[in-house]
Amino acid sequence: MGYKAVRTVTPKGFPLRIILSAEDKENYLEHPIPVAPVATPGYPVLPEAMAAHTSWVKGSKDIAAFMLMTIFLEIQQNLTHLEYELLQTAWEFHLCKQEEGQSVSSYVLKMESYIDNLERHDHPVTLNLGVSLILIGLSMEYDSFVQNYNMHSMRKTVNELHAMLKQHEQTLPKKDVAPALHAIRAGKVQKNQGKRPFKAAKGNQGNGKYKLAYAPEHKPSYAPKPKKTPPPKKDNPAKDATCHQCGEIGHWRRNCPVYLAELMKKKKLSPGASTSGSQGK
Repeated sequence: MGYKAVRTVTPKGFPLRIILSAEDKENYLEHPIPVAPVATPGYPVLPEAMAAHTSWVKGSKDIAAFMLMTIFLEIQQNLTHLEYELLQTAWEFHLCKQEEGQSVSSYVLKMESYIDNLERHDHPVTLNLGVSLILIGLSMEYDSFVQNYNMHSMRKTVNELHAMLKQHEQTLPKKDVAPALHAIRAGKVQKNQGKRPFKAAKGNQGNGKYKLAYAPEHKPSYAPKPKKTPPPKKDNPAKDATCHQCGEIGHWRRNCPVYLAELMKKKKLSPGASTSGSQGK
């Protein structure tokens, strides 16, 4: 009875025991493999006994193979899932490290869950391996504890190691529980460092007390632009000047005799000048 025959006559949900009973092979399920015959002095093993034992072993192996080949697809998928879960658990267990800010209790409990899962998959973790992986995954703050533990060759259970780590955690300096808030506050302090308090002017004083204010932030200084050198001054600038009144060279309009004469004439002819002159008389 081969593999194809078993797959053909064994539909889903059909008992395999009926097939084995029809083939006179049900005894392989009900009885274990007999003990192999052993020769003793003066009593050699008979060939028939050895052949019967060999035939029984071969028949048991064939039935085991048939049972595996006719297993349901759902069970195969379940076994595949269990194998993947076992591999995933073992991988995470070896890579698990204590994160920054994580308590040692949370870390050890997580490692214990991996140990329990591996044991549930029939892969128990030895005590030395479990303790070693826990110590390796600790943060740098526990380096002194790990060195002391290895130096004295302490052989503790996981629960005893957990208690020792909790005691050591209490001796560590406490960190800021809110680093984000601390960073925000530090940023505000740096922002106000450019402002210095100074006394307000006297006009802004109230009740005889000085009021504090913040000086404006100093803007960054930049390199000044180079100044243009003015042209040298002339000793007599009016010497080459042209008068806009008379057009002659050598004086300006404000010093022009023609302009000054016209200006005096206009003042005399103005109404204010005549009125003041009559009052003087």
